[in-house]
Amino acid sequence: MHELSIATDLVNTALKTAMDNHARKVISVSVEAGELAMVNPEQLEFMFDILIEDNMMKGAKLRIETVPAVGECPNCGYEGPIEDRFACSCPKCGMTLKIKAGRDICLKNMELEI
Repeated sequence: MHELSIATDLVNTALKTAMDNHARKVISVSVEAGELAMVNPEQLEFMFDILIEDNMMKGAKLRIETVPAVGECPNCGYEGPIEDRFACSCPKCGMTLKIKAGRDICLKNMELEI
């Protein structure tokens, strides 16, 4: 259940950003989560909602955008979607793909009430 640690990091980062900007309230937090990050959006939202119950973020909306997994083959030059996220192998030649996108979790945007 790594969603709890991810939600904790998101809330802590959002709270620090809000305080640094003298905000009165956090209205929303937008996050990009890669397909390969193995994040369950429902669990992440549930944990987020629990963590914001007693602070300036109460009622804030968590918006999660899924980033597709993209790989690049060093052997044949293929660049495109990773079809088998467990094997990460090139659909053209079978070699292991270098992951270019889709494994990170990133807080992208916040809406604050100043």
